[in-house]
Amino acid sequence: MIVFTCADCDASLTIPMSQVTLPAHAHQQHGHELLPVLMKAGTYAVDPEPSGPPWRWWEEIGAEEAEARGVYAPVFTLSAARRNRRP
Repeated sequence: MIVFTCADCDASLTIPMSQVTLPAHAHQQHGHELLPVLMKAGTYAVDPEPSGPPWRWWEEIGAEEAEARGVYAPVFTLSAARRNRRP
């Protein structure tokens, strides 16, 4: 079990939590409406895909590397951050 704490004062921010697999519908969007709760209370998940900085330009990445990451159409940039980061 993991308890998330404040990086400055070390105060507990959560109850003990269990890591679960990221739900398949985690990146689903539906207009501007809120989606229902994705996971049970007391659980958290780590997105295996990189997100956030640093960013790499499409021209720098190329179609082959992007395809290996599951991106099949040109995009402005892709994240080059570490994979499996906790939020």
